[in-house]
Formats: sequence, structure tokens, C-alpha cells
Amino acid sequence: MEKLKLDDIDIREVLDQLGIDYRESGKNIGHDWIGVCCPFCGDDLGYHLGIHLNSPVISCFRCGKVGNTLTYVAQEMQSYSKAIALLKQFIPKELKPNEIEESNSINTVELPKNATRIPTEPQIKYLEKRKYYWKTLHEKYNLHYCNPIGDFANRIIVPIYKQRRLVTFTSIDIANNSPLRYKHLSEKLSVYPIKDMLFGIENTNGYIACIVEGLFDQFRLGDGSICTFGATLSPNQILLLSKFSKLYIIFDGDEPGRKAAQTLSDTLGVFTDVSIVHLPEGKDPDTLSKKDIWQIKALFKK
Repeated sequence: MEKLKLDDIDIREVLDQLGIDYRESGKNIGHDWIGVCCPFCGDDLGYHLGIHLNSPVISCFRCGKVGNTLTYVAQEMQSYSKAIALLKQFIPKELKPNEIEESNSINTVELPKNATRIPTEPQIKYLEKRKYYWKTLHEKYNLHYCNPIGDFANRIIVPIYKQRRLVTFTSIDIANNSPLRYKHLSEKLSVYPIKDMLFGIENTNGYIACIVEGLFDQFRLGDGSICTFGATLSPNQILLLSKFSKLYIIFDGDEPGRKAAQTLSDTLGVFTDVSIVHLPEGKDPDTLSKKDIWQIKALFKK
């Protein structure tokens, strides 16, 4: 635990990984703070728990709870050991030289031993409930499926390739009973860390693309769209995107999504032509109507 330097961790990346909503502005949210719903006092809608962006301090002005980001993540995950393991993944790579060396030594990635190409009935129903025809996703993205045992129990496995080589994978929780909606293969076992990859980039024309935050956003928009696995991008992801001639950013239609889109636009605008597509409040690319999706997809084909 002594080696876990909380000051070095961007808590927004952790929240994106956990699928936790946060606010960067608004009532009761000060400069250099973000607000989340407090898990200590059952604050469901108020975003009363403040997390400081430049230090690991947390403070809830509703129940008075104070602590640090480890305290908070441990409460969300109901486990200190799991929280520590998760937070270690978000220490900047330049501060983890030993882990980089181990990661770079990996030549082959293996899917979970219990992963098969045959989905279970609950996995099929999960995709259908989200309005996807499972066989389409299954064939296009080479999806695999885990049974109810193992580290990726009941999850849908999404392989990540680079030049047709499996370099890492992520997984989708179908039961919504895990604190990790998306669980990635650890950096230590990956050829490339998932935050150095762009999902869907191989299905673009190399000139024009749309950037989205999540896997299902990319699934919905299809070819021409790129998933960045969260709103905060790594330097390598920025480098890959800078090679496009035109980029459209379509993040979630809320205040954090709009701010993240503007930040990314400012960063990429130095290298290429960037436009932000603003979505209605509460919408994300995965929940758009067919008409809206058709209009967005027309952008890629110009």
C-alpha cells in the first residue's frame, strides 16, 4: 500500500472505468473539485461527495465523511484489496518502469480459459435488451463468452487486435452486479495496454472518423467510429488520432461529456480538423434514434 501514490492517479479515469457518473461543475462543486454521489450516506442524486483533482482528498458536505480516493473507491467496490489493485492500474506509465518492462515482454495474449464462441441465454438476452442482434456483433467483433466461473465469470469478452494480432481484451458485465462494468485484461498480461489502443480504428478509412467514449457507442455507430475506452485519452491514443484529417467528437450529452469533448478538441485541434457533435442532455451515441445515427454516419462518408 505504501507504493500506491494516490496523488499520481487521475480519479476521472478510475470513475470512467467503474462507470460512475460525476460532475465537474454546478451547485456545490468548487474549482479543482468534481462531485459524485456519496456511497457513505446513500446520496443518490445530489453529487454531494467532493473529490479534489490535485490531491487525493474527498469530503462529503452532506454527511461530513472525509478521507481519500482509496477510501472512496474501496467503499464503492466493497473491498480495499480490490480498490488497491484497481488504482494501481491508473498510475501513469512513466511512474511504473518495472511494470512497463514486464508488459513489453509479453508476446502472446490468451483469452480466459473458459471463454468460448457459444453465448449463454442470459448473454444473448442482454445484447437483445440493448437492441443489438447478437449474431451481428458476434461475427463482426469475434466476441467470446465466459461461463459463471473464473475471473471473467458471465462476461462477454471483446478481443482487441492490432494488425490482426490479439494484443489485449476487455469484457462486459451482463448482470450489472459488479463494480466494474468493463473489466480489462491487466496491462501486465497485455501486449499493449488497452488505453494505448483505439477500438474500431481498423474499420475507418484512415482520413475521417468519429470518436466515442464507450464500446456500445462504437457498436451502435459501427464502421467509421472509434472507441477510446473513456473520456480521458493517453498520449499514444492522441498520437494515433492526430493522423486523421477530420475528426468528430461525440461524447455523452451531459456536462462532464461536454467538458471532456472540449478538452479533447483543444488537444487534437493542434494536429487536425476537429468538430464536436453535441448530443441532447442525457443522451449518448448508444441511445440515439436510427435517424440521428444515420445523420452522424453520413459525416464519416464525406
